[in-house]
Amino acid sequence: MKLKSNLVWLVLSMVFFASCIKSKDVYNDNAAAIEVINASSGATSLDVALDNNRLYANYFNFGNRINYFRAYTGTRNFKVFNTNYGNNATPIFTKDFVLEKNKYYSAFIVDTASKMDVVLLRDSTNAAGRDSVRIRFANMSPDAPGLDIYANGGNTPIITNISYKAASEFINFPSKANVIFDIKPTGQTTLLATLDPLKLEVGGIYTIWAGGYVSGSSAEGKQIRLKSIFH
Repeated sequence: MKLKSNLVWLVLSMVFFASCIKSKDVYNDNAAAIEVINASSGATSLDVALDNNRLYANYFNFGNRINYFRAYTGTRNFKVFNTNYGNNATPIFTKDFVLEKNKYYSAFIVDTASKMDVVLLRDSTNAAGRDSVRIRFANMSPDAPGLDIYANGGNTPIITNISYKAASEFINFPSKANVIFDIKPTGQTTLLATLDPLKLEVGGIYTIWAGGYVSGSSAEGKQIRLKSIFH
């Protein structure tokens, strides 16, 4: 493959916290689009590769994201490296997954050490309804039970019982400013984490995800937290 130079350019120009799903016609018939999210709380800064196409990411820490980049379809070998070791060619984790043409994916790196994994989610390119957004919830907290997500202090969850390494389907949700999302264990009232007020732009597509550990120390930065992605 001759994608290495293109991938390096994409990494150098990436922005971790905002991106847009682009029209499918920007990709040829033998390509997919994939973004990578570091949901590995407590890990060192990471780097990733597809097969032998390493991205050489810098400062790719927990909560950061590598924006969508073009990737060949079929079975791909996803690799994770510690950036602390520079150009060390030995990955700390590998896993095969399959990419389909003209599809969009989010790959979440979860957990650490021997328990590290990558969770590949298909993303939505369907338009939201009028005055609304499309939103899903993903549970990437290794020691969390099934989780419910609530909006603006409501008593009824908008999405319920999402287990570790799973995500809900996208749902329509009203477009609003200053929306506050909370998560609680399914069927319980214990508040685990709250997301800072989020402005949901009309027509936007969002993933709200939980990372870190329920038992994690806030002093070490490993406590469970909520993050958002605007696709």
